[in-house]
Amino acid sequence: FSLVDVNRAHLREWLPWLDMNRSASDAESFIRSVIAQRESGEGPQYAVLYETSMCGVCGFHPIDTSNNIGSIGYWLDESCSGKGIMTKAVQALLEVGFHEYDLNRIEIACATDNHRSRAIPERLRFKLEGVLREREYLYGKYVDNAIYSMLASEYALNNRFQADAAMLRT
Repeated sequence: FSLVDVNRAHLREWLPWLDMNRSASDAESFIRSVIAQRESGEGPQYAVLYETSMCGVCGFHPIDTSNNIGSIGYWLDESCSGKGIMTKAVQALLEVGFHEYDLNRIEIACATDNHRSRAIPERLRFKLEGVLREREYLYGKYVDNAIYSMLASEYALNNRFQADAAMLRT
C-alpha cells in the first residue's frame, strides 16, 4: 500500500483502480484476491523487486482458460521507470504464460498516450493489433487503448531466433 500511496499521482494518470485503494486493508484485499486467482489456475501476480525493494506489480488478469488467453497488467514506481525493470518482468511473464499455463495468446492493452507502457510490448515484439476507441473510462474521460498480442507460435519463433543469434556470437 505504501508504494501505491507514494506513487498515487503518477499511477492515477493511467490506472483506474487508484481511488479504490485507500488503505492497507484495500491492499490486503487485493493480495487475497490474487492468491485466490492463482490457486484457481487463472494466473499469478508478482511483486517486482529492484535492488531488494518492491518497486511494482505485474501479472495476469484472470486467464480465459476456455480459450487459453492471458492478459497482462503492470505498474512501476515512478523512480524506477526507464531502467528496463518492467520489460524484464513482462518477459518473465511470457515464459510463465506460455510454458506453465500453456497459453496460446497473451495480450496487453495500454492507453494510446501511455508511451512508457506501450514501449514494453513493442520491445518484446508483440504485434499491435489495433486501437479500440474510448475503451477505458479514466477519471472523467474516455481513453483509447492500443491492443497488443503475442501468440505461442511467435514466442517460440522469437526464442529460437534469439538462441540462434546468441550461438552465432560465440
